[in-house]
Amino acid sequence: MTETLADVAGGRRKGIAYDHQITMGVDIDLQKLIDVKGLSFRMLGVQRAGRDVAKNYVGDLTLLEPQQSFGVGGNVLYHLVELYLQQKIANDRVTITAGFYPPNMSFGSFPLGCYALDNVTCSHPTAVSVSSHWRSWPYAELGAQVEYDPIKSVYTRVGLFQDTKKDGGIAGFTITTASLGIMIPMEIGWNPQWGRKKLPGHYKIGGYVDTSDNKDLYVSVTGEPIVTSHAPARIERQRGAAYIGGDQMLFRFGPGPRDGLILMGIATDATGSSLPFRHQYTAGLIAQHFIPGRDADYASIFFSNLQVNPNLTRTQELQQDLGIKLQNGVHAVETNIQVLEMNYSFKLYSGISIVPDLQIIFRPDAGDYYKNAVVTGFRILADL
Repeated sequence: MTETLADVAGGRRKGIAYDHQITMGVDIDLQKLIDVKGLSFRMLGVQRAGRDVAKNYVGDLTLLEPQQSFGVGGNVLYHLVELYLQQKIANDRVTITAGFYPPNMSFGSFPLGCYALDNVTCSHPTAVSVSSHWRSWPYAELGAQVEYDPIKSVYTRVGLFQDTKKDGGIAGFTITTASLGIMIPMEIGWNPQWGRKKLPGHYKIGGYVDTSDNKDLYVSVTGEPIVTSHAPARIERQRGAAYIGGDQMLFRFGPGPRDGLILMGIATDATGSSLPFRHQYTAGLIAQHFIPGRDADYASIFFSNLQVNPNLTRTQELQQDLGIKLQNGVHAVETNIQVLEMNYSFKLYSGISIVPDLQIIFRPDAGDYYKNAVVTGFRILADL
């Protein structure tokens, strides 16, 4: 997958950036290999290279990343993402997974969000993962989870993951037992089908609890603001976040599970005083296979609004009043940031698609220093 995007107006400066991601993996059915029913193994990694349009051109921070395949991880020859065993029991109603992998691949994942190029929705809401230990692709953590499906359309999941500083390191192979705490994600999902045409829906609610220690963004150990007390930040002993969302096909254009007009929505809330975001609200509309004979083509539009943690805003307001440098090195107080994205995916050949894309980023760096940025370009996706 390659993504070439340019800031053509607004933001910090005009410019173009290219990046790519090559995914390499292996799935082994251990039931066939060693005759253990329901047991499988997966190892998967990525090779990433390129430049970041967000940090180089749009703003000073990477609060949101227009290039999904750059995101976190940067330039690396090979980065280990997944290394785990999975066991299915009780007629596949119970699935146990254990190993080294990103929690967000199982919890808070909204796959249709990856129709967008930006990483605000792919494949999880950014506001509940950034600067947290609920790590996202390609970073991974040691952990395990159990999924129980009481009926075909309902599932429940709970996990236990290790909090670390490294999250696998640059290449993903820094797997350590030195723990900062534990992260416990939970999720309940419902996947109904409606009406005569069996219009599919996917609904979920979940969240996580993180027991690691983290610095408060506003209050010091004295109970006064950090800026005016000149004392160290108060330590938050536990934090967490919650999300609710889903997608629903409204009209069917073809027989496939995504051949239709699909509405998607996500809402999140972060309870921690140390997390950079408080809320995220995302809405999306996807139309796939609306042109007869072109079942892989789709058009999509997404809008996301991210609200900065009020603790960070209050700290920066104090710093601004005192005439001192703002936290995070920004030029204006951070409050909120929005992104509107539109694209069309056109299948060129079997397994190869091109996706022209347009993004408007309102209030880069979540402040009013830079003008709204217009970012445009394309993605080329090859599934071999």
